[in-house]
Amino acid sequence: MLARAISFASPAAAAAALALGGCGEQRDAGGTVRTSPTPVDAPAAATAGVIATTDVSLVDYRLEPPNPRLPRPGKISFVATNDGQTRHALRVDGPAGEVSSVALRPGERTTVTLRLPAGTYKWYCPIGDHERRGMTGRVRVAE
Repeated sequence: MLARAISFASPAAAAAALALGGCGEQRDAGGTVRTSPTPVDAPAAATAGVIATTDVSLVDYRLEPPNPRLPRPGKISFVATNDGQTRHALRVDGPAGEVSSVALRPGERTTVTLRLPAGTYKWYCPIGDHERRGMTGRVRVAE
């Protein structure tokens, strides 16, 4: 997203860009963002500028809640916890592309943060056939 368009003119600009990228975040060659998991008992890190945080439970072949509604657009964090018995991940199809977590083992948690304007966005588990088996829903923002 933003990091690709920045050319660094100074060390301060480089530090600011790294801070915007987020801790534990990785981007693959296709531009998909992946975040690192944290244990469930670890406190979630505060993210500057987040206007809403939504918890989502990744249970075997469903998302809880499947179709959250957020009252206003902006930077939103989804705190995904694997409450199932197998590996799961969370992917949100946002306006700037897909943002995904890493695969979470049972009991792990991670946070996926992205900027969402008003609209409806698909979210799902991208592992194997999990989406086809029902691990999918829609995030509605300011609708």
